[in-house]
Amino acid sequence: MALDPVCGMAVNPHTAVWMIWYKGTPYYFCAEACHMAFDLHPEKYREKALERREKEAIY
Repeated sequence: MALDPVCGMAVNPHTAVWMIWYKGTPYYFCAEACHMAFDLHPEKYREKALERREKEAIY
């Protein structure tokens, strides 16, 4: 499962309706509103997603 970078909701990438490629990475969204928010401020949400991944990483 992928996580919506805007709201953090789990999204199945195989059935997701809203998706965007940004800097070579696919981002999946639970709703059009999240997709639009990301489209307006992609770097803000990209950094938020990277921080979330770092916190969840197992070393």
